[in-house]
Amino acid sequence: MKRFIGAACAACVVLAGSPVAAQQTSRPSLWDFFSAENLATVMGHTLISWARLLADIRYEQLSVDPVAGQITLTGLTVSPFIPGFPSNACQVRATRATINGGPIDQITQGQSRIALDDMTMTAGCLPLDAANTLRGLGFRNLHANRAEIFIKYDYPSGGVDFRIHADLEKFASVSLAGEFAYVSVRMNFETEEPVVASDLTAAELTVRDRGGWDIAQQFLPPELKSPESAGQAVALGLEQALTEGNGPGKPPSARQGDFAVQAARVAERFVAGERTFTVSTNIGERPLRLDAGLVENPRALFDALNPSIATTAPAITSAIPVAALQAAMNAETPPENALELGRALATGLGAPRNENRALHLLAPLARNGDRDASFLIARLIGETRPAEAYPHALLAAVASLPGSLALADRIERRLTFQQAVDTQNTMTGSPDESLYDDVGAMRTAAREYLIGVNRPRSWRAAYYWASMAAAAGDRGGAALRDEIDDMLRLRGDGDAWRTEAAKLENGVLRDWIAKDVPSRLK
Repeated sequence: MKRFIGAACAACVVLAGSPVAAQQTSRPSLWDFFSAENLATVMGHTLISWARLLADIRYEQLSVDPVAGQITLTGLTVSPFIPGFPSNACQVRATRATINGGPIDQITQGQSRIALDDMTMTAGCLPLDAANTLRGLGFRNLHANRAEIFIKYDYPSGGVDFRIHADLEKFASVSLAGEFAYVSVRMNFETEEPVVASDLTAAELTVRDRGGWDIAQQFLPPELKSPESAGQAVALGLEQALTEGNGPGKPPSARQGDFAVQAARVAERFVAGERTFTVSTNIGERPLRLDAGLVENPRALFDALNPSIATTAPAITSAIPVAALQAAMNAETPPENALELGRALATGLGAPRNENRALHLLAPLARNGDRDASFLIARLIGETRPAEAYPHALLAAVASLPGSLALADRIERRLTFQQAVDTQNTMTGSPDESLYDDVGAMRTAAREYLIGVNRPRSWRAAYYWASMAAAAGDRGGAALRDEIDDMLRLRGDGDAWRTEAAKLENGVLRDWIAKDVPSRLK
């Protein structure tokens, strides 16, 4: 009751503060309050009220778009409460803050994006050593034209992708990205403390100089301003830091030594004028389980992550050579690396994304039975051309390619009943004669046809073999037959399926008699 009263009061404040010209000229009714926008706005204000337990939060205006899942605040000022520090020691200001959730039509993923435009952050928001260093360089504040945090969580797999980016004016542009195959929070029943379980696939940090080096040079001795001396200093300092981090009696590993050498070369090139560097993980067997034992062993963790540092991002070094790309586009027949080129063009990783060129390379491979090519085609055109994508998705699912079954399900929901059945019919041959001899094989085949794994998905074939098994007294077959009826009824195709099922039942009875199935059963 208290929450409802608070929400109602907040709504009154919002409505009372709106411009007079925007208010209704007639007497509003209670139902006017229960619009999607009003309810979402009240929820936004309520969430901010709870957040004020942790920080001073002020803003000029809040607007909510419930369909887009977006909250926008203008004139935002946030001062978090930090124990042991005076109030306003850390303050973040932004002309505009945008908070986005996931689209309402993509419920299998949860995502959140926080973007700050024209953002200013005081040095006190950083750890003490970093704050003092920043102040020593003449920065009491950091200003970014835009700062952004993006997190996407995939519910089925438990995977997480994140990206943090900030363009710090007169200092540097910083981008951090990571991919986790799985993330969860578990309970340690001995300590009764939550424990994070995570499987890291890759991580990458890119830094581009935007004036920070010019400032740093003012505080460096002359001997460190040449490329050679800078490289030596970085190598020595990094080796010392790694030795201290490893702990007593643990000298730097071979990989740590290699990284120090790479860092020295990057420092030389940085001072010489290449003002960008990227640190990337190169995990051998991905994903890497980040458990407590590994995290508490710095040298083992470093070796497992196997980081590298270079002045060019790995995405650039792994890009498809222009000559190879041009040759493939002009070739009359697909080249040997057509799948690699097609994947790059389909995903936009390694080459500019181009649907038509990707299909041109992948389609011949799919016709020749390449299931990876079929999967890429289904992903590429599943939303725009589902009828064409569906057979490719079914072929990929038969091969059990990761993610192919879920892709086939999503595409199938965009098709009419007749489109789906017609496609399935073209992929299903005559009944397998060997199945008539084994009730268990009938039931297994029915399940495989229904799911679409090991055999191409076919509702008709699944129903046929489930009915055949049920006729032989198999309860599992009967349950599966009824499951198919319910599934298609709930899909909204009950009437069309009843007609189809009646034909199938006639066929099952005909074949049961013609093939004398009872005498063949084992």
